[in-house]
Amino acid sequence: MKLATSKYKIKSKSNFKTNSKLKHPLPSEEITSYYFNLTPAMLEKFMEIRNWIYELSFADEKIGEIEECLKWGEPSFLTPKTKSGSTIRMAKVNDSEFALYFNCKTSIAKEISIEFPEFNCDGKRALYLSASNKLPKTKLIVCLKKALLYHKRKSETNGYS
Repeated sequence: MKLATSKYKIKSKSNFKTNSKLKHPLPSEEITSYYFNLTPAMLEKFMEIRNWIYELSFADEKIGEIEECLKWGEPSFLTPKTKSGSTIRMAKVNDSEFALYFNCKTSIAKEISIEFPEFNCDGKRALYLSASNKLPKTKLIVCLKKALLYHKRKSETNGYS
């Protein structure tokens, strides 16, 4: 089975890890399979966001190491060592749309919907994005940081360190 190429030069499942331009290796065959089944446009968006998550973790020691795994069969990002953040999950909604999902028991989606009313955010748990539009990098990085530092921010505002 062949997948159309994108800027990540992914042509087949077997060379996904080795011949792509991935800055951060994929941690498992299951995650590789999930990404492999996306359209080229959506794959490119997922890889951009994935790279930003890892870059944020390297740039801020409060975030610490990222664990990438599957939750509900979809790529998810956690901060297991620092426990600073709440899970971010990326999932295909349909062929032209995907979402970033946040824990519905947090205020992350509500914060995003207030700060960025132009986003398609339900205010409860999901931020919907188009696979065909350019990602608003600066704004999405703010959203990702809200999630990756959620518990840290909450403890600091409650007087804990």
